[in-house]
Amino acid sequence: MRTFMARIAPRALLAAALAPLAGAAWALSVETAEPRPFGYTVGDVLERRLLVDRARDGTVDPASLPRPGRYGRWFQLREAAFVPDGVRLAYQIVNVPLQPQQENLPSLRVRVIAPDGHTQEADVGPFTVAMTPVAHFGPDDVIQADNVRPDLDPRPIDTASRRERVLAYAAALIALAAVQLAPALAPRFGWRPAGPFGRARRALHRSFLRGDDVAARRRALRCLHQALDEAAGRTLALDNVELLFGTHPWLAPARASVQSLLADSRAAFFGEAPPPPRERLLAVAGQLADLERRR
Repeated sequence: MRTFMARIAPRALLAAALAPLAGAAWALSVETAEPRPFGYTVGDVLERRLLVDRARDGTVDPASLPRPGRYGRWFQLREAAFVPDGVRLAYQIVNVPLQPQQENLPSLRVRVIAPDGHTQEADVGPFTVAMTPVAHFGPDDVIQADNVRPDLDPRPIDTASRRERVLAYAAALIALAAVQLAPALAPRFGWRPAGPFGRARRALHRSFLRGDDVAARRRALRCLHQALDEAAGRTLALDNVELLFGTHPWLAPARASVQSLLADSRAAFFGEAPPPPRERLLAVAGQLADLERRR
């Protein structure tokens, strides 16, 4: 028994001797980001930041933060708020010194909760700032122009994004108004949608831009047939062509052209004759489109 006690006694003494050192290693030093140390007077706001690495040190316990209120003769804590990198403390100077002098922002102790749940105390020391009185002039004081600094120009505001947004809204509003008013204004200005012959003329021009061969002329002939059928309201041929002119008397000047075109179409589709040439197809389409536009 004595031998066992003799063995563990030195170890117990060593553990007791190292316990204070372990407590000292547990202490935490919180870094701070301080304001500039000079150039303040009554009403100015100073900002201190307590920087805490969340992954390494943990988070500040909200209960350990100072409460907003008056701290001494010179400072009032307006806000103690959490920010991504720690805590922001906003102090306002609430008194006027009679002459330039230095004063200390109050020191404080905060509690940090480590990621493993343990708590650590951290002391934040005071920070010295220089304050000056507010200048005032008596009735007999004369201010020299050379002693007055010019006013600072305000920083220009970038309005490019706002202008682009306003222009986009204006363009959308104008387009919407145009869509709404177009049906009412079109008759007054003589605007009307293109009829079947106007659309056929444009289609023929586009078709012949790709080439002038038998296939292209056949496509153009079918396009003219579709326009005639749409205008007549039924399939049009030589035996019922008078239905077209009875319904649309304004097409009478093109009677001979239409009858000749239908005869050539019958020969091309049901016989072995080639389709009419490009110039004739375009001429018939143009004549019908012009009569349609002037009616």
